[in-house]
Amino acid sequence: MKTMRVLNGIFRFIVCAVCTAAILLPISILVYGSFQGGGIGNYIDILTKYHIQTYFLNSLIISGLVVVLVVTLDLLAGFALSKLNFPFKNAIYLFLLSALLLPAAAILVPVFQINSKLGILNTYIAVLGPYVVLIAPFNLLTIKNGFDALPNTVLEAALIDGCGIMKALFKIAVPMCRPAIIMAVIWTFLSSWNEYMMAFVMLRKEEIMTVTVIPTKFQSMYGGNVGKLYAALFIILVPGIAIYLVMQKFIINGLNAGAVKE
Repeated sequence: MKTMRVLNGIFRFIVCAVCTAAILLPISILVYGSFQGGGIGNYIDILTKYHIQTYFLNSLIISGLVVVLVVTLDLLAGFALSKLNFPFKNAIYLFLLSALLLPAAAILVPVFQINSKLGILNTYIAVLGPYVVLIAPFNLLTIKNGFDALPNTVLEAALIDGCGIMKALFKIAVPMCRPAIIMAVIWTFLSSWNEYMMAFVMLRKEEIMTVTVIPTKFQSMYGGNVGKLYAALFIILVPGIAIYLVMQKFIINGLNAGAVKE
């Protein structure tokens, strides 16, 4: 028994070490390469000469709007699918989850044609709809699982006391399912922040571009300057890394939401 515990501990250590190396090694190479040629000057040039602040602002606005839309829709849908009874509930839930199987490339051309006819290319609206469709299903699963773990007796008591459905949702259910909701917010923000394909196709004007198109844009500018190209790539990664380090507790709790049910 003791030998098995030791072997189990060694196995876990090896797995953790391999996973850590797989994450840190590419980042380490990126950071090291970003100082080649110009040192810290590579970062100074990227931040001061090429309007990268505009790209960051565009990504921040788009990601913020997507978070509001996705989380609001998923809160309403998740609560209804978890706690309310209505016809074809399971069929509707499966239909919504089927969007998880939908790759971005499959809707790229139709969305481009629709946006072109509507005249909304090179606007924030051009990517908001596709982002909501692509991101919302996973968060719906997360939030619904959080609501599933909420005891029905709590909501029933609130309704008996005269609390309406919407008030029960926002005053009782949302605070009690906060880990799952925070997880949904983080996932939505990072997914929209890191999305490349839709942003590259729909947002072609420089003043509306997002941070994820920087590598493509800077490749032609710094094709022979690895230091500046790596510096630009690392700057793009910083927000995602920072959010994960600060919010990892909520991410883990959110992933565990719904694991224990009534």
